[in-house]
Amino acid sequence: MTLKLKCLGAGQEVGRSGFLLTGTNKILFDYGLKLSPKFEAAEEIINEDGEATMSSEDVEQPIKIKEYVDAVVLSHAHLDHSGSIPSLYKTESPNLFLTEATLDLSNLLWADTLKIAKFDKKEPPFQEQHIFEANKSAFYLGYRNTVEITDNTKLTFYDAGHIIGSAISVIEMDGKKIMYTGDYRYSESQLFSGCDKKLPKVDILITESTYGSEKHIPRKKIETEIIKDIQDTLKKGGTAVIAAFAIERAQELITLIFNYKIKAPVYVDGMGVKATKIFLDYKDYFKDYNNFRKATDAVKFVTKKDRKKIVDGGKPSIIITTAGMLEGGPIMHYIKELGDNPKNSIILSGYQVEGTNGDRLVKTGKMYIDGEIYQPRAQIKKHSLSGHPGEDELIAIVKTVNPKKIVCVHGDPINIINFQKKLKELGYSSIAPKVGETISLDN
Repeated sequence: MTLKLKCLGAGQEVGRSGFLLTGTNKILFDYGLKLSPKFEAAEEIINEDGEATMSSEDVEQPIKIKEYVDAVVLSHAHLDHSGSIPSLYKTESPNLFLTEATLDLSNLLWADTLKIAKFDKKEPPFQEQHIFEANKSAFYLGYRNTVEITDNTKLTFYDAGHIIGSAISVIEMDGKKIMYTGDYRYSESQLFSGCDKKLPKVDILITESTYGSEKHIPRKKIETEIIKDIQDTLKKGGTAVIAAFAIERAQELITLIFNYKIKAPVYVDGMGVKATKIFLDYKDYFKDYNNFRKATDAVKFVTKKDRKKIVDGGKPSIIITTAGMLEGGPIMHYIKELGDNPKNSIILSGYQVEGTNGDRLVKTGKMYIDGEIYQPRAQIKKHSLSGHPGEDELIAIVKTVNPKKIVCVHGDPINIINFQKKLKELGYSSIAPKVGETISLDN
């Protein structure tokens, strides 16, 4: 049986991950969405909970699957990997393999997708019953437990260290071992110890390549720079407004601020509140759960009615809120209310996709609010607490698993090209499929 891989998304791009492995069985790795910047049309829409909108013009879906799939393997809950999963259950009910934490976080995002579509008067990519069907079809896997997912295929999860429940997957089928990394973090963070380094040798490695041509700045240096920016803002009597992704980044910042013993009120707003409460349900994933619990006890979770009081309080404080790229969400309210004060700061804590409000603010000092260009007087700072491996860390995993063939996905073309050059220098064979392309894994 010829072993093939079809790239349904995230081929020489970041977003809408989806990869169909075909041999004796058909196994789907992830099925996500690609979010596009909304503010190019100078239009801001925020749903009733203050979360970022996602209309049909704002997303790209992976290529639709027309054939029957024997099993779906979901690496983790981030929307670019999980966002289209319920749409698979419109006509079929394939078994879904994931960790319990991944399903809980995915349900949070799927429900929000429906809520946003309703507010935006758009047809959602799936309905509530499809989420229900996905949950009915779900099987939880722990790490390092090998399970037969069909009569001919085995699956093993390894800790990816990316977010709670994230998994590196190893499929055994047709006499081959195929590893799909999904997103992973190699190095230690405030919350996690990093990915499992004792990974098995495999025949084929399908690896993320997000930072395939970049070496990360040491994490400790980035952390101290963020803390310095916060402390400088507080010393001036200002408020540090921190843009954070709801899943993992918000929780990382909560812990970072607690560990550095910053003496100021810390407020957490947006979807990060619900995500943090889910994180608290899964203590086994943390390197120090008790410390994370203490960190969350030290912050104030904000509801919509609290926002005016926080803004009018006038005391030096820290606000951690969504959206991480300033594409809607409660952060728009805080920037509108606090952005004119030069004592305050707006701190971006992660990667900014080209064309997003966050990217525009970093490059030009300007952004869109309420459909109009706005230039804040607050200090603008950008840092990247990346949850992905740098080039040297990607190479370390390649050397550990020592594959015969490497498939490079989930990266911009320039990063993938440079990463492939490095792999070739090291004697590895690699390929980087484009979206829609089917490649042979047999030779």
